[in-house]
Amino acid sequence: MVNSTFEKSVAFRTTRFAGIINLQETKILGQMDFSNALFSPDTYLNVASIALDSEQAKILGDTGAIGRVISLPKLEGNETVIRNLIRNFRNLEQIPDANQIEYTKERLRIQQISDRILDISSEKIIKLVLFENIIQWLFLSLLILLSDYGTNFSLVFGVGIIAIAYFGFLFWFIDRWRRQIPNQILPNRYDTIYMISSVISLIIIGITNIFKSSEQAWITIAYLGLLLFPIPLGLVIRLYRRGRYHDLMDSSYLVEDSSMRQLRLLIVRLPVIPEFPFFRDRYIPIKWERRWNWLNYYDFSLNNFIKLGFNDIRLRDIHLPGTITALVWYQWSLGILYIALLLWTLSRTIPGLNLLIYLK
Repeated sequence: MVNSTFEKSVAFRTTRFAGIINLQETKILGQMDFSNALFSPDTYLNVASIALDSEQAKILGDTGAIGRVISLPKLEGNETVIRNLIRNFRNLEQIPDANQIEYTKERLRIQQISDRILDISSEKIIKLVLFENIIQWLFLSLLILLSDYGTNFSLVFGVGIIAIAYFGFLFWFIDRWRRQIPNQILPNRYDTIYMISSVISLIIIGITNIFKSSEQAWITIAYLGLLLFPIPLGLVIRLYRRGRYHDLMDSSYLVEDSSMRQLRLLIVRLPVIPEFPFFRDRYIPIKWERRWNWLNYYDFSLNNFIKLGFNDIRLRDIHLPGTITALVWYQWSLGILYIALLLWTLSRTIPGLNLLIYLK
């Protein structure tokens, strides 16, 4: 249907499509209805340079399905098409399809930036144009791989579960596995079994979520690995190579506010104990001998990553290796970025959502 003009409405309801639907440079003056249509896995709608040339012009289809089969070969020259399609689906209150078009736009933008990077001359490299394009490419890649450009809450949720479980295990390991000689400071068998089994279970849940919701699951996991492994593992290796020789070796590095137990929103909270003596008196070291102590490390990871926790658990600042402080602040910094990604995704996937309700 290349270069066709549809002056009135046309319906493809309950039609089965098994090939490419080419609507390139088509003009639509009425409605084009794909409701209840069946699309084979290889089917897509090529809408390059399509024109919705009247107020009545609309493309209709099943929510969550029509947006996935719309395709564009490139971003250049199709900016107006994308704006019209997004407006089309938002007017129809088909938010998932509007978000899918935006996701497609950003995928095309990444391809455009990649081509631009490859074509940059040496003169432009000197002018830092290459650096600017690489930063933009990395940022867009991050948004697409970890959230499908803010359109996939399930993907963001899976990423968060993996990060929380991973850092919870790291904090448990460096806090409980101190030394073997001259006096052992090691976790008991109960702690070890529960911690290892729980972290494996949480990571499996997170990975399963990613594979169910992401089109590029392996690349997403690789990107997540670059954020989670090199710096934290480097800090842990440095800590054990140098060894720990300081006072309070028999006490946890984590302290909790023992004045109350409640679910808390901790967005403005920092991960270290406060300086003011009146507040410091309320914090006591977490108890290693309790059978449920391993849950405290997940709670601390929750506090740092999504700023939500059941207890206000923080890092002590007396007789503390600086490597551990760096690790905690690294997770806290990632948590700030994750919270921004999570709230942005929620605001895009839930129409009319007032995020202030959650902040209250």
